[in-house]
Amino acid sequence: MFGKLLIYLFFATGLTSCIMYFLSHLGKEKFLKPARFFFHATAIAVLSTAAYFMYLILTHQFQFAYIWEQSNTELQLPLLMSTFYSGQEGSFLLWTTMTAIIGIFLLNYVSKGDRLEPQVMSIFTLILTFLGLILILKSPFLYLWEKFPGEVEAGFIPPDGRGLNPLLQNFWIVIHPPTLFLGFSSLAAPFCFAVGTLMKNRYDDWIKFSMPWLLFSAMVLGLGIMLGGYWAYGVLGWGGYWAWDPVENSSFIPWLVIVAAIHTMIAQKRTGGYKKTNIILCIFSYLLVLYSTFLTRSGILGDSSVHSFVDPGYEVYLALIVFISLFTLISIAALFYRFKELKALNSEPNKLVSRESTLFIGSITLCAAAFVILAGTSWPILQKGTIDASFYNKMNLPIAILIAIINGMSLLLKWKSNNDKMFFKKLLFPLLLAFIVTLALVYIGVQDFLIALFAMASLFAFFVNAELVISTFKKNKTAAGAYIAHIGLALIFLGIIASSKYSEEENLSLELNRPVNAFGYTLTYIGATPFEDPNNKTDTKYHFNVKIEKDNKEMVLQPVMYYSEYSKGVMKNPDIANFATKDLYLSPMGLVEPEFFSKDEMIELKKGEEKSLGDLSIQFNDFDFGDIDMGGHEIQSGNYTIGAIIKVKDSKYTETIAPKIKYTDGNPEYLTAKISGNDTYNFYFVKMQVKGEAEGGTTATFAVVNTKTSPLKNKAEETLVLTASVKPFINILWTGTVVLVIGFFISIIKRRKELK
Repeated sequence: MFGKLLIYLFFATGLTSCIMYFLSHLGKEKFLKPARFFFHATAIAVLSTAAYFMYLILTHQFQFAYIWEQSNTELQLPLLMSTFYSGQEGSFLLWTTMTAIIGIFLLNYVSKGDRLEPQVMSIFTLILTFLGLILILKSPFLYLWEKFPGEVEAGFIPPDGRGLNPLLQNFWIVIHPPTLFLGFSSLAAPFCFAVGTLMKNRYDDWIKFSMPWLLFSAMVLGLGIMLGGYWAYGVLGWGGYWAWDPVENSSFIPWLVIVAAIHTMIAQKRTGGYKKTNIILCIFSYLLVLYSTFLTRSGILGDSSVHSFVDPGYEVYLALIVFISLFTLISIAALFYRFKELKALNSEPNKLVSRESTLFIGSITLCAAAFVILAGTSWPILQKGTIDASFYNKMNLPIAILIAIINGMSLLLKWKSNNDKMFFKKLLFPLLLAFIVTLALVYIGVQDFLIALFAMASLFAFFVNAELVISTFKKNKTAAGAYIAHIGLALIFLGIIASSKYSEEENLSLELNRPVNAFGYTLTYIGATPFEDPNNKTDTKYHFNVKIEKDNKEMVLQPVMYYSEYSKGVMKNPDIANFATKDLYLSPMGLVEPEFFSKDEMIELKKGEEKSLGDLSIQFNDFDFGDIDMGGHEIQSGNYTIGAIIKVKDSKYTETIAPKIKYTDGNPEYLTAKISGNDTYNFYFVKMQVKGEAEGGTTATFAVVNTKTSPLKNKAEETLVLTASVKPFINILWTGTVVLVIGFFISIIKRRKELK
């Protein structure tokens, strides 16, 4: 009840703050201080809600449905804390909490000087209020008996919870979702500045105030996206870092629009142009965040995305639609209200061959990529099924080439005008260097023309920006931020080319202790070993050990497979050998148990039943358990022997024998039994099937092997089936991500200094 009251409290204070900020915008200055007070009250209430919810999780309050569904007493502290946002209700609370934290910094930021505080904060508090409404409709504080009325008795407290989804039981869940939601939440700030500048009818200085927030959003959201890619690559065993999944895309689309807005804002700052463009891009970036939320949480994607949540219910579905619609209508209304003023914002015409024109073309190109991905991502809403990844690859390859070219070329051009002679002089060295390296790549195996062109464009961008970093860093370190970010993007492009286009992959069947050669390595499956996961004591997990040998060096990779009681299915995790120039990636597919006998040699019998097999007649009499206690230590340890008594008749003899199965650590060994005077046949007890009377009763399966026509089988070996792949130069991709983030961070410092 206390948690629900806190949600109602911050909903009420947020709405009050929103109204007072709007009244302040209308010129009633007396409401400004109360608006600030109620915003701080809202932020405190949101943070208190989050703190209380975390307390309930850490103290295992399983009477709450969300906590029972997402956690249990086995989880170690980091994963236990991550259950805060592992489910739908908790992720909404995380988004709200991140938005409140951003709001605290934003209010401190806009309250200094004339930075559109009433306009910006009236929209921001409306966003926060609407998130509160969603939490009222989808509360994480429901009791079990409230969520399952009639099924759970009021006051019932389970001794333990259901636990965390095994797919989420990994270190990256601690970092990836909070980073992504911080990026989503921070994008509210540029959106509010864009709408606020329309409300204030002031179109020049707002970009100076919003630029640091836009850079921060691009940095954090970009980092969150790549962390998700690394999680998929290193843990989930999808074989890659990007699958064009609808939910992956829905985070990527707003990031593309943010980056487009950053570049046109720089052009506006230098030339005074693109004022309308910047407002529209900042508005669209946040509306696309809301759209991605709808895709992820409405259940509308169904099975088309591995990330999507289940259907949240009609009320939340409707609230999400209203959320998107409301802020879309506010944006459209503000644009129409200021239509005349916006139309009058005419800047001097830009020369086609100039830096600002090239940046604008680059922004259009980024938006084109966003549109292509948006169309493919939204397809499941219109028609069941998903767009194949090849669609995105084919459509975006020419766009990526153009982006890489503009990345380098724009920096060689001057603002407003250009000196052609100087431009070509600057262009020659990086272009020639890129061409030479590309020729080398073609020589060693790059045959596809578009891929070669993409590589050359990326190398060109790299060399241009590297030269600028060297020349700029000595004079003004923070001015090099943009060039460093561009280098990061070029490295990401080169890493994508190498690791995806020129990746090698083979499906291998590794029989126990039998070496197999692939990619110049010798791979040997040397057996499975169980291990204990401190976060999951319910399931027995196994390392499937594969010895890797090359050039007299060896290592062991340990992909994981286990049966999950939570998911009722087999879970698989890859293992990766990281080298300087490549990764060797092993993704387990399954384990093929040895087949000791053919179907023609098998016979299944109930007690007392007699059947003929060839010239033999076999009757099953009973099981022979010896001195084994079927519920005792021997069975639990996996070390025991059981037999089955059968009567065998041939043309001369009738004899009773007892073939047996010997289990060692749970692994079966089938012991041979024979009949006197007949060496032709070996008899084996294969398995016991315990069934109820309704299913026909308990049966035993035997194998009768003719040693003349089917020689005695040696013990067959189990076989590990896996996908092995080599990802060349994938470290360039991860390095590029780090460099890109560093570049954004330096640029943020630069913009903050400019404000001071």
